[in-house]
Amino acid sequence: MAGRFLYTSPDNRQAGDQIRTRQTALSVPLRADASALQVSPHVSPHELQAAIVLFYSLLDEQQRRLFAGLESIKLGHGGDRILAEFLGLDPHTVARGRQQLLDQNVAPGRTRRSGGGRQPVEKKPTSSP
Repeated sequence: MAGRFLYTSPDNRQAGDQIRTRQTALSVPLRADASALQVSPHVSPHELQAAIVLFYSLLDEQQRRLFAGLESIKLGHGGDRILAEFLGLDPHTVARGRQQLLDQNVAPGRTRRSGGGRQPVEKKPTSSP
C-alpha cells in the first residue's frame, strides 16, 4: 500500500479537492511545513510551478543558490539532484548553496565573495615620440 492514499469523504467535492491537493504537492518538489502552508486545491500543479519559477527568476545569483540549497535541505537525501532538475541548475550549485547555509557562510549585501574576478590592469603610460 506504499504510495497509495485513500480518500473516504462522503462529499465528492471535498474528495476531489483532496486528490488535486495531493497531485499538486507531488508534482512540485518544494516542501514546507504542513502546518505553515496548505496548498489550495484550486491551484493546479502547472500554476504552482509557474509561480515558483517566476519567484525564482526575481532573485539574484546568491539568493537563487541559497533558495535551492534551503529547499534541498528540506527534501533530504537526493534533494540536490531533484532541485537541480526542477530549477535548471547544476547539482553542484545546489550543493554549494546548501553547504553555505549549513556553514552559515553567507555574505549579506554581496552576490559574490570579495576578491573574485579579473584583477584590474593599470594603463601603462605611453611614451611620446
